Amino acid sequence: MTVPPGAPGTLPGRDRAAPTLATLTVRPPGAAAGSAAPLLTLPLNPTEYAVSKAVTFAEIGIPGLDAPPLQFVRGGARTLKLDALVDAAEESGPGRRDVQKRWLDDFQSLTVRGGATHAPPVVTFAWGANPAFTGVVDSLSVTYVLFDLDGTPTRAKVSLSLKEFRTAAEQQLTTALTSPTVEKVWTVRRGDTLSSIAAAVYRDATRWRELAAANAVTDPRALVPGTALVVPALDRG
Repeated sequence: MTVPPGAPGTLPGRDRAAPTLATLTVRPPGAAAGSAAPLLTLPLNPTEYAVSKAVTFAEIGIPGLDAPPLQFVRGGARTLKLDALVDAAEESGPGRRDVQKRWLDDFQSLTVRGGATHAPPVVTFAWGANPAFTGVVDSLSVTYVLFDLDGTPTRAKVSLSLKEFRTAAEQQLTTALTSPTVEKVWTVRRGDTLSSIAAAVYRDATRWRELAAANAVTDPRALVPGTALVVPALDRG
């Protein structure tokens, strides 16, 4: 989709660069983010957009404490929400004033299941120096606000919500799943030993003595499932 005539740009008689317009790019299956040509170039940049993320923690019930320790369970997907105006009211020429055909059909295609993936496409939102955001459409709302005399919609407000899309393989390449230099809490599961816990959190089974000392454990093989163990941080050196 091309930028329409009359979109914000260089002002007559002034040396002013045109603004960078926001784009939505569909990522083909198996391709890297942003490797394809944009499906949509917004005729006007978003009026606002927000990125949010939720994180889930579990309370560990230990008798006698005023406040339970918290153990990280999982991160939630980030969500990007943007509001934008698509406007063809000032256009001239056959069919150019129909905002539905010029932009909104492409927006709505982002919610339709594709033949190759049997799911709606993965898209990347990019806007100048702002960090790119890759996700799937979580919701789409279109409000028509201006019409021609024959009912043709010429202006609409679009509210789009994207939910972050990152494969497990991508996350494993960029995120360390263990951090021995940060103190944490481990809830004992059936079959756990101090050696196996040390191997999981320190990547070194021989460091079980640090766990034993921090938790006053006298028998490292006799752990009660459900017990909350403090996992002390190791010195960075």
